[in-house]
Amino acid sequence: VEAYVLEALRAQRMAVVVVPFDAAVEPTIKELRALKPPLVFNLTECVDGNRSQDAAIAGLLDLLQIPYTGTGLSGLRLARDKALSKHIVADLGVGVPRHFIIPARGPIRNPRVPYPLIVKPQFGDGSDEVRINSLVKNERELTRRVRILRKRVSAPLICEEFIEGRDLYVALLGNKPEVMPSVELVIGRKGRGAPSFASYKLKNDGAYRSRWRVRWRVARLSRNLVRDAETLSGAIFHALKLRDYGRVDFRLTPDGRLVFLEANANPDLHPHAMGNNVCFAGVPYGDALRRIVTAARLRQNIKK
Repeated sequence: VEAYVLEALRAQRMAVVVVPFDAAVEPTIKELRALKPPLVFNLTECVDGNRSQDAAIAGLLDLLQIPYTGTGLSGLRLARDKALSKHIVADLGVGVPRHFIIPARGPIRNPRVPYPLIVKPQFGDGSDEVRINSLVKNERELTRRVRILRKRVSAPLICEEFIEGRDLYVALLGNKPEVMPSVELVIGRKGRGAPSFASYKLKNDGAYRSRWRVRWRVARLSRNLVRDAETLSGAIFHALKLRDYGRVDFRLTPDGRLVFLEANANPDLHPHAMGNNVCFAGVPYGDALRRIVTAARLRQNIKK
């Protein structure tokens, strides 16, 4: 992703220098202070593999008083926490799945949330640790999945009601923001073993997607649903303190309800993130990056 972003920004005649970020922050701080950049295009997502530390990176840039693209410390924390973000969004009157948290250690108990459930890390990203067997249908399967994840992840797990329906992804650009047309995940082939949700394998294994004829397309929605997706996504963007760009993920139920799943404060900026030649916002790649930079400049009142 870094290489694609670098090439696209330079193609627009922007002067760009790459500065790596490491847990040993002194060299990064020294280089940033020497460069005195008017704006950092922030592509960092974790520190030493810990995704929950993306907020710390934004906090460091704040301390250095260096403007940067994307969501700040508070918004990154809110969006990262899959439970807290659902509580905030529910207060807006938006539907969310029933859910509960299982701590990293201790008893495994379901407080009567109906099965099936999706079990995943509370602070995960990019479908980390989301597999086919993350969908559990009873107490026995829940216990087995939690025990497996506890060996791999030393963090709380969120167990949420599985919502039947269509996966919709709504990208947002700018700080008003502009809500882009909803993109739908389509699984073209059915049958035994067919995926029913966006697992890590589905997102990262091209052969697997080809096997099940997975693709993304602009969702075919009624006028009322288009309006609802725009209104709810914009409200969620502001409530979770997102900035410059973001993505809100919904499930559209068979009876036409939009149910909030999660918000992504720093969605994948690969040029083919949602299929061939369709970046996360569904617009030309260079245009999406330019608009992110423009939004950050306007927010910070930075001249070109």
